[in-house]
Amino acid sequence: MAFDRDLQPTVAIRGNLQFTQAGLVTATYFINPLGYGLRKASDKFDVKAAHHALINSLPNGSLLLGIQAGLNTLDVLSKMVEGVDLDESEAYAIEVVAAYERVRAIGPQTRIFLLSMPVGSTSPGMSSLARVWRGGGTADVSGVTRADLEGYEEKAAEILSRIGGDFDPVPVPAALFQWLWEHYLSRGAAGDPVAPTRVGALDDVTAAVFRSAALDEGAQADNGRRLRPSFVPVIKVVQPDFEFRPSYQAMLTPHSFPYAGMTFPGGSEFLNVIEGVGDVTVDWGIRVSTRPADQVLKNNETNLRRLGEQMDQRDQEVSFAQNTLMSKAQMLGEYNNHFEVNGAESEVSFTTVIAIGGASREATMDAVNLLKRRYRRFQVELTAPLGAQVDLWSMMVPGSPHRRAYDDFAHIVPSDMWAGFVPFTSSQIGDDSGPVIGVNLMSGHFEPIHFGIMEAALHDLSASFAVTGELGSGKSYLLKLIAALVNDMGGQFLAIDRSQVGEWEHFASAIDDAVVIDLANPSVSLDPLRLFDPRIAGERTLDSILPLLDLSPTSGAGAAASTLLTPRGIAEHGIRSLVDLFQVVLRLRDSPGIGDEYADLASRLGTVAERVPVLFNPKLPPLRLDAAATVIRSHQVALPSAEELTTPHLYNRLPLTKRLGTALYELVGVAAREAFLRDNGRFGLLIGDEAHHFTQTQVGAAVTSDFSRDGRKHLAAIGLASHDPATDFQGAAHNLIPNRFVFRQRDETLARNSLEWLGVDLEEAPYLLQILREDTSPPVGAGRQVPEERRGEMFMRDALNRIGRGKILGPARPERAAAITSTPGTAKVALAQGRMNS
Repeated sequence: MAFDRDLQPTVAIRGNLQFTQAGLVTATYFINPLGYGLRKASDKFDVKAAHHALINSLPNGSLLLGIQAGLNTLDVLSKMVEGVDLDESEAYAIEVVAAYERVRAIGPQTRIFLLSMPVGSTSPGMSSLARVWRGGGTADVSGVTRADLEGYEEKAAEILSRIGGDFDPVPVPAALFQWLWEHYLSRGAAGDPVAPTRVGALDDVTAAVFRSAALDEGAQADNGRRLRPSFVPVIKVVQPDFEFRPSYQAMLTPHSFPYAGMTFPGGSEFLNVIEGVGDVTVDWGIRVSTRPADQVLKNNETNLRRLGEQMDQRDQEVSFAQNTLMSKAQMLGEYNNHFEVNGAESEVSFTTVIAIGGASREATMDAVNLLKRRYRRFQVELTAPLGAQVDLWSMMVPGSPHRRAYDDFAHIVPSDMWAGFVPFTSSQIGDDSGPVIGVNLMSGHFEPIHFGIMEAALHDLSASFAVTGELGSGKSYLLKLIAALVNDMGGQFLAIDRSQVGEWEHFASAIDDAVVIDLANPSVSLDPLRLFDPRIAGERTLDSILPLLDLSPTSGAGAAASTLLTPRGIAEHGIRSLVDLFQVVLRLRDSPGIGDEYADLASRLGTVAERVPVLFNPKLPPLRLDAAATVIRSHQVALPSAEELTTPHLYNRLPLTKRLGTALYELVGVAAREAFLRDNGRFGLLIGDEAHHFTQTQVGAAVTSDFSRDGRKHLAAIGLASHDPATDFQGAAHNLIPNRFVFRQRDETLARNSLEWLGVDLEEAPYLLQILREDTSPPVGAGRQVPEERRGEMFMRDALNRIGRGKILGPARPERAAAITSTPGTAKVALAQGRMNS
């Protein structure tokens, strides 16, 4: 087995410039794919417009590549520790090591997008395009000067300027060409190299470093004798030093597209079909050439005259040919009209290759048949042409000379139709760095989802997040996961625990320097006059006390309280606590000549003074918020429902117990705001599992807004959870919280509300409603339990408004994973099992 020709065209490489045997000079770039996933159609049309500008600006012979490769887990590791001082965060260092090993076990993949385009020729007497088409010969690059290199770079910069900055092209390092070649030789087999990193320019590479290999079209050597011709569309790639691990590859190309066209969005993105095929690697490449509209119109006139001559010749003939000619003339007329109306259009001739590689012939052919079935549903017919496999294989090599197969399997469409293919797109979600909280389910590659909650604040971005889902779907699990990561990285959090079983109290028991407070049996005081600085204590007290006492701040008893709680009133009467305030009101009530408003105020205060020791017991120390973890248990405190908070007549009839509960809830949020929204150098996270108490009251809405708007300035964030986002996530929670998670929601109304809050247009994608209700962590079996491998599935919208699907993994350490399990009893069993397994 041997090459029948040289398929590696490279003579020399200077950075991202490649010099080929044919004298062609190409420039190759990493392409940053545009977010696509589940975004609205309006956003997808913006992506199409970016691709339209791309294709109209590329020189003829440009090559677009989408390469699947193993994700470099060292990159994942570096992203997890970015911006974190591991010397000060030993717990996080331990978590990172465990998480890294888990990522390695998953074996995530990724897709690298590349653009290679001709930018010149080393032969002054021949154009670069002529070199592409002629091929052959060997270029002499010894005479290439610095001025020549600058000229190639200027040409490349000119092309990129026309394309625009949507794709953020980055020059590849020289070593990328070697990596790409080795990937092609090992595609899908053992030894396939992991994806390269983008950082750093490496040394120049020459053709001498490219490995040799034999491409056996038809895998004839496997039969023990040569068969002519071969009827198996497969290439066996064998490298001399690695004969024991051959790669079996098949090249597919579209034979035909739907006659009626492909609807955008939703029907034209044919490259998305190749994701998630299985234990094979699937790459794609598109070679493109364009012609301007005026040239297309001129050619159309010539073709129309030829059709007219043929129709005249067959005028008296009774056959189907006459109808065929008339149909062609009609189609040509419509095609011509398209270019007359759209003067900025161009005609695109493109050849597409879908390369499948596996460790065995059977695995590769199974994947071929699977893809053919998938594409048949989209009315796209794929073919694996016999005898052209090696030629199509070579098309994906940057700088490869032109071959006949590229023309044989080319298609011609207007550029706006080609732009509907949107090849440079991604389903990636999450942040560029931070802890790994899960894996991406939508891309088919299981890439880690990073959530840089503390890193976002350092980069002046909002780190706040909100979660919705039904009971038991995973909301609290995610909240505790984020809280655990914040704690591990040296931050602090305050969580309000409404559960009867004390799930947050159980979680806090696994954290050093944790404080648990029961509002019904308090060990600390939430008295705002004792909690806050004297300059703002009076104002904060009014915000809590007046709604509790059902008073207006400008009339009667409310005005009297407002006067007493001004800085002047506080100083004059020596008010240092709510007990002091009550005593002053009683004294003023009994003073002659004082109005009835103090009697009214005294009676109202008297109704709550004995009932709320957390506010009126002067012996309790005030709440401090410098602990690593603070859990406020409110399970015995009555709280109003979302309907009672949003309906005026129901709110006016709220019983005193629920008014007390609301006031205490708000005070906790206000205390966290005063503690976390200040520059103390430590990240602070406020967690509310009953979102409507933070979003539907005036004080709670202000707390939510402040954390959402200003948290990025003070290293702080808020995390909220709810069952119904349409009711609970209004105002700041809807407009200012960027990171959103939606877990299983089987109720149809709540599922619709959740997806609309996420940003999904259900009129465009109604199938997502069924996926959320029936195929997101679905309970199965007689016990209606969710299988372990299906737990944590969710939809996510990240800070860049990208929407996708993922799975939450939870902490990598068994003891921390057990600590955040919702049911304390279950957690103890899981912890014991984890210790036994370790």
